[in-house]
Amino acid sequence: MNRLFSVLHKMDHTGKRTPTLNLAIPKFIVDEQALTDLDRQTIELVLDKLELLDKGDQGGGRAQARKKKRRPENLKAVDENRRINERVVAFHTFDTVAAEQYRKLYIEIVQARRTRELKTLLMTSALAGEGKSISALNLAITSAAAGDQHGVLLIDTDLRKPSIHKYLGIHPKCGLTDYLLGDVEYSQIFFKTQIPGLTIIAAGRRVSNPTALLTSTRMEQLFLDVKAQKQYDSIILDSSPVLLTSEPKGLLQYVDTAILVVQARKTPREIVLQAIKTLGEENILGCVLNGVTSSDFSFYHYYYSSDYYRTDNNVLQLT
Repeated sequence: MNRLFSVLHKMDHTGKRTPTLNLAIPKFIVDEQALTDLDRQTIELVLDKLELLDKGDQGGGRAQARKKKRRPENLKAVDENRRINERVVAFHTFDTVAAEQYRKLYIEIVQARRTRELKTLLMTSALAGEGKSISALNLAITSAAAGDQHGVLLIDTDLRKPSIHKYLGIHPKCGLTDYLLGDVEYSQIFFKTQIPGLTIIAAGRRVSNPTALLTSTRMEQLFLDVKAQKQYDSIILDSSPVLLTSEPKGLLQYVDTAILVVQARKTPREIVLQAIKTLGEENILGCVLNGVTSSDFSFYHYYYSSDYYRTDNNVLQLT
């Protein structure tokens, strides 16, 4: 299995911890809790929306700027961005170590595309609460910010516990299940977010038969239509946990590869091995080890790599 590896360290309260090279950890490691102050980012957003005054401008110019700051469109922009959850580090904290690791992950995926088709990607985990949804969202935002010509489509296929719309602070009127049930048209389920280049399809209303819907002919047709129109450079699916639900296995037919998110110091090795076996090793591009600090490096090298993470000539190892 051709795996990708990227290390993200949990920063202390100063936000100045720097990553150290550790070639022995063959997996992505991300930590969505490495955040800077959201209020400071909001202030910077306001300043970005204003035309900054020339140094020689006097009181009249400052008054004009204050008026512009109070304009509804500027206040609306600040309000919209405040609604985005602070764990979405790829949006709120672009210059932090946390956001940088998602950019590394994106670059590794781009490099892997040189040898295989990797337009559609499934993000899943063995169990609930491992960070798959926030990882999928941060990766989607990073991909969109990287300048993909046609943008990124993020689909919430976790119909049992959808969360993408909650992280973004939005409430689409309809979503995937509404389309699959035939209640809305194809064009109605695409929601362009306030983040440039990012479009989502929300999960939609709760249903009692998610597996049947996600493996239906209507779902198959949805993917055929999306790919045929070539509107998006990348399509990312956030799915339910692979060992708790049957949907991820069924969704593999629509994607080129999958990434497995693993929560540090929570998910036992045996559980991860079972998840890999369920998905099929040939279907997995790599793993994201979520929530690891620098002090965990030697522990995880011993705990995981001795069994199923083995170094070979195809392994890419990065900080």
